[in-house]
Formats: sequence, structure tokens, C-alpha cells
Amino acid sequence: MSQEATIRRGVRNARYAAIPNHVFEDDRLSMEARWLLSYLLSKPDNWTVVIGDIIKRGNCGRDKARKMIAELVEVGYAEREQQREDGKFGSSVLVIFDEPRSIASRETAGVTILPQTDLPATASPSPVKSAHSNNSDSANTEYQNLREGGRDASEDGQEPEDPRKIDAAFWALVKNWPQFDGMPKEPARRAWHALTADERREAAERFPRWLQLLRAQKKSYTPAPSTYFEEKLWKDVPAQDEAAKPVNAMAAPFGKLWSAARISELLMAPTGIIAPPTQFQLSLIRQGKTTLDEVRAEQRMRCGWPAVNTMHERARERQGWLCPLALEEVAQSFQQVHRDSEQLAVWRREHQRRGWPFPEGRLPDWVYFPPIEGDGDPDLLVAEAVERFRDQISDYLANRSKGDDHAA
Repeated sequence: MSQEATIRRGVRNARYAAIPNHVFEDDRLSMEARWLLSYLLSKPDNWTVVIGDIIKRGNCGRDKARKMIAELVEVGYAEREQQREDGKFGSSVLVIFDEPRSIASRETAGVTILPQTDLPATASPSPVKSAHSNNSDSANTEYQNLREGGRDASEDGQEPEDPRKIDAAFWALVKNWPQFDGMPKEPARRAWHALTADERREAAERFPRWLQLLRAQKKSYTPAPSTYFEEKLWKDVPAQDEAAKPVNAMAAPFGKLWSAARISELLMAPTGIIAPPTQFQLSLIRQGKTTLDEVRAEQRMRCGWPAVNTMHERARERQGWLCPLALEEVAQSFQQVHRDSEQLAVWRREHQRRGWPFPEGRLPDWVYFPPIEGDGDPDLLVAEAVERFRDQISDYLANRSKGDDHAA
């Protein structure tokens, strides 16, 4: 080992803090949470923890600040404490400890047992607790006490809620929470009390659908109740009236909505697997009977849009297709085209020009396509109708592309 000092310290002045080494070495905490803990421990004992101050000093967003706080609470370096004012529940403050609280100290404080830490407390923890704060000029002063959504029930002139009823609602919600038996109870209960009445009502209402959302997303775990309350995860779930609104509808083949959905799929980039030329196709290319580009174009048309090919197959059996209702309004302008008309032949040529698959077999008497406007060259008018339809559904296509990129 080198004998030369690789850590060189300046002259000490009055502005420095003595912080235990384990604060920086506790690998149960992320690096961001270790920074927050050391930052708070460098403050005076009467420091008021303020979300706005953490956001400003940590150069982070509100969600990241809340996540760091949640880590400190989970490991035992922080606890939320609900103050009482004239016998009523008052504001909630965050108490910071320089040692993770041991099981014994939590039992003494009336807190449900948390997992034993690797670094049990060896001395009385020194809290950073609110009193007459010296950081009252921090940003976002509406968060001078770390409330994370909580506010005094009397702010609107109404009587405070009965804490017993709030507790009863909490236990009714978490009694069937997956794996809750093995989780700390007190952090979740305190996070529940810190919510407003409206937030508690919304959190309880959306909880069943939030679980369904996790299952639909095939999540391997269920976040703890404290995380659900603190990060307001129920907001990921749409409101009941919004959730009940159907997204797709079964549409009859070759009708307006069906046709709009089919052409919207064709306007997307092909996603199907394009197989390489077969030996037979290669032999035809060598004989000069076709070209590699022609073979690839044929494969692209047959395999590039699997959803459209399936729509065509189901249409031959007179089966409909689930089509997005987002296209319903623009589909109403589609014009009917007779199967034996010259206009249908123009639409067939447009499909061929773009390399799109066209429905095979006998079509119904009438099929629908984007409306043609004006007079002139029929092929040019049809091409313009397709581009006009693309412009009309540009937002829909953009959202579809984002969804495909995210899935990839």
C-alpha cells in the first residue's frame, strides 16, 4: 500500500460535521439516500426537513426526493412523527437518526418491529427534529414540515377527522394486502395518516384495480403499503369512469371502422418477419424470371403486416375484428366503393404501389375507403386521400409507434 496520503484534508473551521462512517457504508441504502442522510445529519438538531430544500440541494425531482426518504424510513434512519396540538393531530414531521433504530428502541416507541439491522444502535440516537427551524426560508415553504400530501383537517374550517376512523379504514384496506403479514406496519399507518381525506378515499377505491394492473403488467412483487401511500401509486390507475370507457369495439369486415383500422395498420412500418428467398426463388432469380427486389417486395406484402393478414383471413370467414374506437370519428367520413367499380381498381393499384396486401377473394358489394376530394387523375386522388387520412390520425400513429418502441 502506498505510504503517501491519498486523502488530504484542509484546515478545520467551525463548519464541519461529525458523521458515523456507517452512514456512508450502509449498502442497504442507495448512494442518493446516503447523501440525503449525511446532508440532514450535518444540520442542527432543530432543523426542519423540507421537501423543497431536498429537491434544491439534491438537484432532483419530487419523486426522487420521496424515494430517498422512503429508503431512510425503511432501513430505520428516519421516522415520521405526528405531532399533537391541543389534543388533536397536527402536522407530521420527519425525525432523522444517526444510527438505524434497533428493535428494542422501536418497541419502546410503540412502533411495530422492523427487520433487525446489521448496525444496531449502540448509543442513544440523535434526532434531527423540528423546533424553531433555521431553514424557514427554504424553497417550497408550503412543505416546511414534511407532510407529503398531509394537511391539518381544520384548514378548511371543518372538525378534524376521528383518528380511530382513519385507523379503521387503514386496517380494512391492508388486511388483504399481499405479503403484508411480513411487512412493517407502522410506516404504512403513518403514511396513511399523512394523506388527506380525499387521497385516502381515492387510494382505497383504486386499490383493487391497482392490483389488477400489476397482474396485467406481470409484476413479480407488490409494493408495500407505505410505498403505495407515499408515492401515491394509485394515481397510475385511471378513474372509474375513464377505466370503464371501452377502448376497442368489434367491427364488421369492410365496414367504416374496420377499413379505417386496416389502413391505419398499413400506415405503420411493417413488423412481420421477412423470410430470406427460398431455393426455388433463388433459382428463378438465376434464370432471370424475377429479381431479388421483386421477391423481397412479395414477401414484405405477404408477411410485413400480420394483423392485416389476420383481418383478411377473418373477413373471408365473415368474422369481425377488434378495432380502436379512437378511429371511429374519422372513419365516419369514409366513402363506399362498389366492388366492380373502376374506383376499386384504383385502390387496388394504390395498394400494389405501396407494397400493401389487398384483400383476396370475393369482396362484399360495398367496401369503404378514405374519401376522395376534387377531380383529376384517379390514381393521384387516391394517393392524396391516403396521405390526408395519415394526417388526420397522426397523433394515433405517433402513440402507436411509442407503444411499439416501449414494448421492444
